[in-house]
Amino acid sequence: MALGLLFWLQAATPTLIPRTWAVQAVVSGVALAVGYGIGTLVGRVAQSLLERWDLSPSSRVLRRALVVLGIVWLLGVATGALLWVGWQNDQRGFMGMTAVGWVDALLMVASSAVLGAVLVVIGHAIGKAVAALNRLSRRLVPAGLDLLVTVLLVVALGIVLGGVGFRAVTALANSVYAPVNAGTNEGTLAPNSSSVSGSSGSYVAWNTLGRMGRDFVASATTAHQLETFHGGDAVFADPVRVYVGVDSAGSVEERAELAVRELDRAGGFDRKVLAVWVPTGSGWMIPEAATGLEQLHRGDTAIVAMQYSFLPSLLSIFLDGGQANDAGTALFNAVHARWSDLPPDQRPVLVLFGKSLGTAGVEAPFVGGNATSSVANVVARTDGALIVGAKQMNPIHSQLTREREPGSPVWQPVFDAGRTVRFLSRDPHQPALDVDWPAPRIVYLQYPSDPVAFWSVEALWRAPDWMDRPRGYDVSDDARWFPIVSAVQAVGDMILQLSTPPGFGHDYSTDYVNGWARVVPPDGWTDADTERLTAFLDIGEGESEP
Repeated sequence: MALGLLFWLQAATPTLIPRTWAVQAVVSGVALAVGYGIGTLVGRVAQSLLERWDLSPSSRVLRRALVVLGIVWLLGVATGALLWVGWQNDQRGFMGMTAVGWVDALLMVASSAVLGAVLVVIGHAIGKAVAALNRLSRRLVPAGLDLLVTVLLVVALGIVLGGVGFRAVTALANSVYAPVNAGTNEGTLAPNSSSVSGSSGSYVAWNTLGRMGRDFVASATTAHQLETFHGGDAVFADPVRVYVGVDSAGSVEERAELAVRELDRAGGFDRKVLAVWVPTGSGWMIPEAATGLEQLHRGDTAIVAMQYSFLPSLLSIFLDGGQANDAGTALFNAVHARWSDLPPDQRPVLVLFGKSLGTAGVEAPFVGGNATSSVANVVARTDGALIVGAKQMNPIHSQLTREREPGSPVWQPVFDAGRTVRFLSRDPHQPALDVDWPAPRIVYLQYPSDPVAFWSVEALWRAPDWMDRPRGYDVSDDARWFPIVSAVQAVGDMILQLSTPPGFGHDYSTDYVNGWARVVPPDGWTDADTERLTAFLDIGEGESEP
């Protein structure tokens, strides 16, 4: 019970994302149960040793210890609730979020206690089942082998149940999200423009695009929107939006080939800027990023994307692992081959874009043995890249972070003095780099409070690098590492990654224009123009992967 309380208290400390009372209750309940389980194991070992040495405490001592423990628990829970409210509101105040109150604290305490108790009961039941299995082994196998047999049986049972569970979760997820992908959001209509997929002359049928694809092609920036921002005297072009859904062709290679033929048909290779875009797990195309690029270049742009899954990213990363890499590699290679056939003076500027799970697909075609070779591969085959909220485990992101210059923090690494690659955030004290930044430019948008960029199972046994000092400008000074508990908290951060206002966590909606302006700026474009376009797009509601 003492270790359970300690784990529960540590679970209340802040991490990267402010937690609601419900998520905090889950985090605290799991931590409580884990601490209780470890304490039970330690207690049984200690009890066995005390009995062997004839030092077992008397019943009177045990009663007094329980009274003391009860008092400590009451004080600990009250203190933990008080600290949780303070820590949460410090974070929430900084990020501009609604404060939590004592009702939230009471709900959190009660719910975490109930969940912790339920998990403890389940743990006891599993323990009794294992003990029964061990007793059976003793009767069936020679002495001395019973423990080994029990361990092997438990492992085998775990593998079988894990496999069955994985298949069941996959089947359930597909049954839930396949109909969602087949549907069409209210108000989304098939486009008339020949410049986008799904139109009457398109090689990609409207009904194969998927829900995200239909939203994307139906919302291309219009001439009226371009004129409203740039003025009536400006010269515009119809933006090209090419999207191939998972139902548009049978294999990854066939979808990539179809995307290139569709891009040719729509005039994508005649535009000034061509963006190869790897969507998120569900096939979502971030509207703020697409509109920002089209407005930046007055519609003289083409975006080509290929869906590889219809599951939300948090599910796709576990159930559809590797598909983003395969799709990104196939699409880029196909587009690059066609692009390379064009005369050099007639090629559009070829850039890459990806966010979150899509960043893995952006990096996949260019991975080398180290950061220098990987960056060289990107520079040799593209004119730049905008990579947003990259996963910590991405190969090139990991190389750049690991091989960063000494003194630069993990949340804003500096590689090769920023000559080609730069990590940008809203930090008011970003490192001073050379003003001269020749193309091609590779930009990583990365907030210090983005859990996607720093999530790792290593938090189970060691402090994550984002806790090193100095910390990111939007990261709490009160965050601290505790074994196991910090990993449970990190899962809570991943669940809430898009719950923050724009500019924090995994919500980059206010910075796409700035990112594009750094990677592929139009002639004469200024920082004031970036601010003006960001304000014009009126980005304020934030992102939420549908």
